[in-house]
Amino acid sequence: MRVHSVRTRFLLAAALLVMMAASSGLWSVATFLYLSTAIDQTVRDRQAAVDWATSLAHSLEREDDALLLSLSGRTEAAQRELSQHRLAANAALEALTAHEDAGQLDGMRQRIAEYRRAGDDLISSERSENSLARYHVTVNPLLRQAVAECAALREGHFDAMQQAAVLTRDRAVRGTRWVIGVSLLSLLLGVMAAAWLARSVLLPIRQLIASARAIRSGQFDSRLDEGRVDEFGQLTEAFNRMAESLAEYQRSSLGELLASKATLQSTLNALPDAVLLFGPAGGLVDQNPHGERLLIGLGCPDARGLKDLPLPDDFRESVEAALAGTAQRPMPLDFRQTMRVNLDGTQRSLMMTAIPVRGLEIEPGPRTSGFGAVVVFDDVTEFAKLDELRSELIGVASHELKSPLTTLRMNLLMLRETADRLDAHQRELLDTANSGCDELELTIEELLDVTRVEAGQLRLNLDQIDLRNIVLTAQEGFRIRFEDAEVRLIVLVPPDPVVVRADAKRLANVIANLLANALKYAPAGSDVGMEVGVGQASGTSDAKVSVTDRGPGIPPKYYQRVFEKFFRVEHATMAANRPEHRLAGGTGIGLYLCREIIRAHGGQIVCQSGDDQQGTCVTFTLPLARPDHE
Repeated sequence: MRVHSVRTRFLLAAALLVMMAASSGLWSVATFLYLSTAIDQTVRDRQAAVDWATSLAHSLEREDDALLLSLSGRTEAAQRELSQHRLAANAALEALTAHEDAGQLDGMRQRIAEYRRAGDDLISSERSENSLARYHVTVNPLLRQAVAECAALREGHFDAMQQAAVLTRDRAVRGTRWVIGVSLLSLLLGVMAAAWLARSVLLPIRQLIASARAIRSGQFDSRLDEGRVDEFGQLTEAFNRMAESLAEYQRSSLGELLASKATLQSTLNALPDAVLLFGPAGGLVDQNPHGERLLIGLGCPDARGLKDLPLPDDFRESVEAALAGTAQRPMPLDFRQTMRVNLDGTQRSLMMTAIPVRGLEIEPGPRTSGFGAVVVFDDVTEFAKLDELRSELIGVASHELKSPLTTLRMNLLMLRETADRLDAHQRELLDTANSGCDELELTIEELLDVTRVEAGQLRLNLDQIDLRNIVLTAQEGFRIRFEDAEVRLIVLVPPDPVVVRADAKRLANVIANLLANALKYAPAGSDVGMEVGVGQASGTSDAKVSVTDRGPGIPPKYYQRVFEKFFRVEHATMAANRPEHRLAGGTGIGLYLCREIIRAHGGQIVCQSGDDQQGTCVTFTLPLARPDHE
C-alpha cells in the first residue's frame, strides 16, 4: 500500500515510533518489576525463617539458664522463667512450620522434647551434690543438639538466600539482554522509518531548491517532474506553472525592456548638460557624452566612483547626501561658488544638482543604501558672466549716482533755508523730495554694500554694544511708520544687558531691514513682535533677535532662497491683506545683505513660519562678548 499524503506519512512514522518506544518501555518495566518482586519475596521469606530459628535457639538457651537457676535453689523464679521461655520457644517453633516442611522440623521437635524431658527429670529429682554433674552429662548435651539443629536450619536458609540471589542475578542478566535487544530493535525500526520519511521529504525539496536556483540564474526552462500525487506533487505543479509564467513574461518584456533602455539612453545622451549616474555604493554607473567630456576636463577619464572625482567639498557632500536618500536642500544661486572646469580648451563654470533615485542596483560591490544618485552639472558660464557684469554695473552706477544725489540734496537743503517764503504745498513737496533722496541714498548704500561683499571688502567697526539699545532705537525710528500703517510694534527686551562685539551701524541696518519687511506684509490691525534674548547654540551662549509678523507668510521651499541676492517671493497671498502694498517691493538685496552682515559677525540668520504656523519669523544670533575682551 502506497501512502499518497505527506501528512499521513508523518503520522504513521510518529505512531510507529511511539509504539516502539511504548513497547520497549513496557517490556523493561515488566521485566524489572518481576525481578524486583521475586527477589523481594524470597528475601522476606528466608529472612523470616532465619529470624524465627535465631529466636528459637535464644529461647532454648534461656530455658537452660532457668534449669541452672533451679539447681541453685531458686525454684519458684526458675519455674516462672522456664514457663516463659518455653512459650517463646514453642511460638518460634510454630512460626517455623510456615517456612519449613514438617519432615524437616520433626527431628528438631524430637531433640527439643528429649531436652525438656531430661530437664524436667533433673528438676523433679531430689537435689544433691551430683545434680550439676548430671546436668552436664544428660541435659546440656541434648540442649547443644537442639541448638545445633537451629543453627543448621539458619545456615540452610542463608544458603537458600544466596542461591536466590544468584538465580535473580541470572534472571536480571537475561532480562537486561532482552531489554537491550528490544531497544535495539526499536532503534533500528525508528532509523528505518526516519530514513524513509527523510527520503520521501528531502528529495523533492532538494529538487525544488535546485530548480529555483536555476530560474534565479536565468534558466527559465527548468522544470520539475510531476509524477507525485501528494502535497509535493501539488507544489511541483504550482512551481512549474510559475516557471512557465516567468518564462513567458521574460520573453514578452525583454523587447520592451531593451526598447525602454535604448530610449532612456538616447534621452540621456540628448541632454545638453553633463549627467553622471552613481550607484548605492558610490560607483560610477553611467554617464552621457557631456559627462564623459566633464571627466576628461576633471583629469579623471577612467574614474570608477565618487572617490575618484576632484569635486569641491560642498558638491561632494551634496552627492553623498543624495546617496544616503536625503532630499537635497536647494543650493544657493551664488555664481561665486561654481566649479571651474576646462572643457575643450574653454574655462566653463558649472553648478551641480544631485537627486536621490531608487533602483540603481546594477553596480557590483556592497550596498550602502537603497539609493543611487543622478548628478546634473549645469553650465552657467554665460549666467556667471552676466552676473559679473551686473555686479560691475551696480558698482559703477552706484558710484556715479552718489555725485548728482549729493548735489540734489545740497540744493534741497539750500531751498529749505527759504522755507518761510514757501506755501504749505510747496513745503510738502520739499519734504517728499528729501524723503525720496533719503530712500535713494539708502538704496545706493545697499548696492555699494553688495559690491563690497562680493569683493570681500565689507569692513566692520567692531565694538562692545548692548543689543537692547540698538533695538530700542530702531523701535523709536519706526514708531511713526507703524502708527501710519495701523500695525502695533511690540518689543521685548531682557532686564540685563545683552552685550555683543559688533558694528552698531551695520546691526542697525539689519534690524531696520527686518522691521521694514515685517511692516510691508503685516495686515492692518495686526502685531509685529521683536524680541531680544539669550539662547544656546552649538554648546555656546548666543544673543538672539527675532522679528515676527502675522502676514501671509513665506512658503517653506523659499526659507533658504529669501537670503539670495535679488531674490523676491512673488506670492499672491502676500498682498491680499494689504492692497496698498501690492506693488510695493524693493531691490531684493535687503535680506541678502542681512545674511552677509550677520555671517561677517560670526552669527547665523534663519527664516521660518511664525507662531501657530502663521506669518513669518526671521531670527539671527550673534556670539556674546566675553567679559575679559578688550
